[in-house]
Amino acid sequence: MLDQIYQLLSAYIKRRLSLYLGILILFVMGIAFGALAVQTLSESQKWDLSSYIISMYRSMSPNLSLSRQTLIRYGMLDNIVKSCGLLWLLGLTIIGAPLILIIIFLRGFVVGFSVGFVIDELFFKGIVLAIVSIVPHNIIAVPAIILAGGASFSFALTSFRTLLGVSTENIYNQFIACTFIMLLSGGLLTIGIFVEVYLTPIFINLTKGLLA
Repeated sequence: MLDQIYQLLSAYIKRRLSLYLGILILFVMGIAFGALAVQTLSESQKWDLSSYIISMYRSMSPNLSLSRQTLIRYGMLDNIVKSCGLLWLLGLTIIGAPLILIIIFLRGFVVGFSVGFVIDELFFKGIVLAIVSIVPHNIIAVPAIILAGGASFSFALTSFRTLLGVSTENIYNQFIACTFIMLLSGGLLTIGIFVEVYLTPIFINLTKGLLA
């Protein structure tokens, strides 16, 4: 079963390799701009953000005071409904395709800003904190978002070309493929949420001594 899914996914991406390369480049550009945006912050803004991050990391432990179910619910809302669901709907509208690219860029911007800020403020400690708090769930979430964004944009592009009469691809098959990719991306994002809720606090707790 997993082998079949991998083969179908691999064939899907290979047919749209140039599109996915473009989506990936856009995401990387978002990361770069996010990292550069850190330099535009004033010293007082940096101080406020730095103090907040340090206090948050110091207070975290594997035994969270907040309900893990609550965190998972918020994670599902933000990552699956507001990300995957929105990307899927934008692809169906066709005219919302440019917004798909904006969402991909902004996701990269957030990652770049987060990593850039902790490294800029805490140097080596920031690198460690980025590795234990930002990287683990994003290893799963980032490919999921890129996969979803590419599928949604591909469907919108194919639908537009069909409306113009320059494409003979079956829209129904494209819709099924796009929806399948979205469900797969949603599954990956769910795994990422569980990593963020259950494993990230443990990793952060192991490095709390760095901020002492």
